[in-house]
Amino acid sequence: MTSAAVVKKTAQQFTLQTREIAGVTVVDTPVVRAAEALALSHNDLPIYKHVMRSWLFGVLMIQANETLQRTVDQEVHAVAALLHDLGWDRARNSSTVSSDKRFEVDGAIAARHFLRSHEDGNAWEERRVQLVWDSIALHSERSIALYKEIDVQVVSLGIQMDFFGPLFGVPENAYNAVAAQYPRDDFRNAFNETMIWLCATKPETTFDTWMQPWGEHHVDGYNITGRLGYDTIFDNLP
Repeated sequence: MTSAAVVKKTAQQFTLQTREIAGVTVVDTPVVRAAEALALSHNDLPIYKHVMRSWLFGVLMIQANETLQRTVDQEVHAVAALLHDLGWDRARNSSTVSSDKRFEVDGAIAARHFLRSHEDGNAWEERRVQLVWDSIALHSERSIALYKEIDVQVVSLGIQMDFFGPLFGVPENAYNAVAAQYPRDDFRNAFNETMIWLCATKPETTFDTWMQPWGEHHVDGYNITGRLGYDTIFDNLP
């Protein structure tokens, strides 16, 4: 279902198309459609369903709060939520995964490249592109993300709800409707396997992070000795 709707943004207002997914009205523009297609092409089905849920939970959070309705850029939110796990692409020689960067940074870089390569995204002002970059790069570090712009906060909190259930004014029945359309039953294993893969294939990007326990518990030869900030700081100070 697609209809015209007025979407309000900070200091601007214009009409964007919308559609309905799992009972949630979401922005429906070419760049958002392209972001969804990119997410599907670079993520296994359990991860794709996770990013869809994360997007929809964030939209439900926005719709439950008048201040967020007035201030959150819905296209920025959609693109960032949909592309936040491009760094989890386990395909060989993936164009969205590096050998030396945290997966969050990989995703942020890939999303920026996507926007600059897309006909509509290329017309975005740099601030909007930067909001997408920051939202993705910081989504797993809520101790930082929650002190950034409201768009960055909402992306992180929408993702959080896929792990911890309905929060921030999201009705339980609406949450459950999203989970029914994009079931969560296969996400636990997919998430666990992805964390192990990251720790095994580029361990340096996981040392001293929240991902480190997966390496310590599941990856043979994963060695943090001398790799923690505590070690390196004091090794290099006189």
